[in-house]
Amino acid sequence: MGNRAQNTQQINAAIAPTWAAISDMGAVEHWHPNVARVDVLTDHHRGLGASRRVEFHDGNSVIETVVEQSEPNAIAMTLPDFGPLKNLVVTIRIVERANERLEVTFSIDYDLRFGPLGWLLHALVMKRAFRKIFGISLDGLRYHLETGNLVADSVPALAAS
Repeated sequence: MGNRAQNTQQINAAIAPTWAAISDMGAVEHWHPNVARVDVLTDHHRGLGASRRVEFHDGNSVIETVVEQSEPNAIAMTLPDFGPLKNLVVTIRIVERANERLEVTFSIDYDLRFGPLGWLLHALVMKRAFRKIFGISLDGLRYHLETGNLVADSVPALAAS
């Protein structure tokens, strides 16, 4: 894969509930503010081969399938090709820090069609867009884990520590 975009945040949470929120294919609608609905498409909600259809508030949807997992620190999911993007893999990694503080990273690796024009698209548009989307995702995950509240279509502000 030739292109990568990522975003990382610190979260005040234990690894077990963080892993539970990330690895359960049906749980993303509890913490991701852009997700309107999730349908788990497999008999199992976790582990290799687990698959879901994620419907977003804007009407778009995507099917994600778990292709790699290293419990409780990493999960990778494939997404179907769309537009100029192909061979998409989203990875979520959790690194434990001191005092129930985690570093959570969302990343996407993908190839682009259109040769040099695709590379320019990545450099000027896609990398920034994915970082923004991942920032929103991480804000929702952090809010959900730190407060125990569900996230609707936006992330409420956390009280200052």
